[in-house]
Amino acid sequence: MTREEKGRWTDVFKPEFNGVVVHSSLLPNGKVLYWGRRRNPKAQPPESFDQHFTTAFVWDPPTWVAPPWDPSTKKFGESKSAPISGESKPANKGRALDPSTNTLKPAPDPPLGPLDLSGKETVNLFCSAHCFLPDGNLLVVGGHIKDSWGLRQTSIYNYQANEFISQTEMNNGRWYPSALPLPDGRVLAISGTYHNGVDNDGKDIVATNNVPQIWSPDDPNGWIEVAAPPSFVLPAYPRVHLDPTGRRIFMAGPLEDSWFLELKDDKGNDSKTEVKVGENTHLVTGKWTPAGIKRKAGPRDYAPSVMYDSGKILYIGGGNGDGGPTTQAEYIDLNAKSLEWKLTNMKNQRRQFNATVLPDGTVLVTGGTRAAGFNNLRDGNPVHEAELWNPVNDTWTTMAPEHSDRCYHSVALLLPDGRVLSAGGGEYSEADPPNPPGNLTDGQLFEPPYLFKGPRPIIASAPKEINYGKPFPVTVGTSDSIKRISLVRLGSVTHCRNMNQSLMFLEPFTPASPTMMVPAPADENRAPPGHYMLFVLNKEDVPSVASIVRVAPAPGKTSKPSMRVAEIAQHAAVAKQVQPTLVEHNERIITEQARPPVVVGLTPVCPYGLGGCWSGAHDALQRLGGIEVVRPVPDQADSVAFVYLQQDILPDVDVWRGEFEKATNKGYYMRGIEMTVSGVGTKKQSGANEQLTLAGTSTRPQLILAPFQASSQLKWDMTAQAPRPIIDAEAGAYERLSATLADHPTGLTVQVTGTLQKQGDNGFSLDVRDFDVIG
Repeated sequence: MTREEKGRWTDVFKPEFNGVVVHSSLLPNGKVLYWGRRRNPKAQPPESFDQHFTTAFVWDPPTWVAPPWDPSTKKFGESKSAPISGESKPANKGRALDPSTNTLKPAPDPPLGPLDLSGKETVNLFCSAHCFLPDGNLLVVGGHIKDSWGLRQTSIYNYQANEFISQTEMNNGRWYPSALPLPDGRVLAISGTYHNGVDNDGKDIVATNNVPQIWSPDDPNGWIEVAAPPSFVLPAYPRVHLDPTGRRIFMAGPLEDSWFLELKDDKGNDSKTEVKVGENTHLVTGKWTPAGIKRKAGPRDYAPSVMYDSGKILYIGGGNGDGGPTTQAEYIDLNAKSLEWKLTNMKNQRRQFNATVLPDGTVLVTGGTRAAGFNNLRDGNPVHEAELWNPVNDTWTTMAPEHSDRCYHSVALLLPDGRVLSAGGGEYSEADPPNPPGNLTDGQLFEPPYLFKGPRPIIASAPKEINYGKPFPVTVGTSDSIKRISLVRLGSVTHCRNMNQSLMFLEPFTPASPTMMVPAPADENRAPPGHYMLFVLNKEDVPSVASIVRVAPAPGKTSKPSMRVAEIAQHAAVAKQVQPTLVEHNERIITEQARPPVVVGLTPVCPYGLGGCWSGAHDALQRLGGIEVVRPVPDQADSVAFVYLQQDILPDVDVWRGEFEKATNKGYYMRGIEMTVSGVGTKKQSGANEQLTLAGTSTRPQLILAPFQASSQLKWDMTAQAPRPIIDAEAGAYERLSATLADHPTGLTVQVTGTLQKQGDNGFSLDVRDFDVIG
């Protein structure tokens, strides 16, 4: 295939970027802001993975220069792209508010980068979420203390001053959250995990922040509390998109079920949900409703979703089912009266990859691994060939291969010249075993096939700002014949998730040369206020170099500018949260339940522990037969979950395991279950042989009791990827029980705790870890 068919990659940048590009955003000035995890990812000896500062940079990309055009052959001549440098300038200026003077403190000298709200400590914005505000500044929420431990941090990056300004902290930390621009200029921050102290045994509690918030500069507290989901735990980096009505948010994944979060009612007022806390009833913003549809490919993590046209979403690949991630992609039209996910198929299996909407409405897929596991880069598993999806005829076309493995912690970002930056990869923590080829600071640009179809049209002039519903003039080249005009929102990407990307075509318009009137977006619902790339495309669908235009907020419908000083002092205190946290829900369930929990040993494919990778497991456990309730916070230290049964039964471990692993697409493995059951225990002696049993009931059969061995242990060490050693008390529990029952030939009522084992088709045994005499 030729470059006209499969596109072309530039040479790898030399010099390379100043760090691993894990987070990247295209700024309104056409430059790219990026940061990674550590100051120097290639330092020897290696630097800590948990540095508490951010090393950010700004890169100025070159504009594409076309090869010479031969009008006689109507082809470009052979040429090679000019060398590209990844050398970048630091974005290390950070400031904070001085509440005593109601002014911003001077930036430290030398600059330290983003600071916390006090201005005394630096913060690491790794594993945060980010999107653009109407004025072009970048809102960044959350960040990194250590894996799964998120920051409360809120920062705004002022692209004109090249500095980070700390803002009001959130209700709790957020590690792996999402951020979504709203039609009124506010921003939804949703999900993320955080450290919630330690339990009574001194073990760290890692929980999901299940209460979303809306960043609102108009609100006295800076943040507005939003209703928590009624029945599920929010996934990491949820794939959320704005519904074209502007009233609600559509959650496309990674969970199987699709949901709506309604933020406005039909009259444009904030929707409200009643929340009862104790004897008091409160109203909070937002209302969750099931969309009533499921993605056919099931739950799929580490997969991108993109809005490739107004209200149209493509969810691509991901997951970890039989044989690795899926080739399946699914698309949905939120404009339709009846919602349905429809299937399509890539050429390659992929997870840990990126998807980028191009100005002609096609979707470019880059990077990823085709193998099972979290981020398997071995044995040729990384996918280097890009793919291009055309929604008009639902076709996937293989593109040229890139040079490097672009998997976990890589990015892809559309630039104004129509090329796509592909960079990053690496920076795994100690929780992920060593995985070649290391931390990638290189980058490449992909030149899509449309750049080689013919000469590009030219935007000679376009306004810097446009208004909803008002046509605006665009002047093109005198020989240009324009077929389509697209408006692509500036990208802001990390962890397979572009939180700012969307595309819409501006139509209808009457082609004219050199100046034509172009219809602006009708309202803010389909195009939230902010900065976009304006492309004109000719009859061959060749796009121009974009003009970056600002879609101005509708009068009276948007928040004040994000960067202000006079009112920021109001935001020094965090508003008290009305809704209980998941940890508080967890404690309530423990108090309410009369029976002991069933302990379920679960190992996530994700290396960050069950607390940091919990949503999919929680959702799947709720689907298992016989379960009444699932506790919303797992045990991070021992990688176990807790469920309560509807009645006193012995679950079929094999059935549960099969149903669970199917429901999670093998994103987790069920190691076994531990039961605490009560009944009459007896000991029967026949020579040197003995057998301990626990009598059955009307709902469960008799249990054979057995010694607790190393293979019985459910407690799991995620770092060692092995069961924890059993202690003497556990190893000796069976012998102590045997001795106790020896004195009671007719039996004794006991409560026994241990690992449930299936014996044949209908039999069960319990490996005794502990017991109590209760009668």
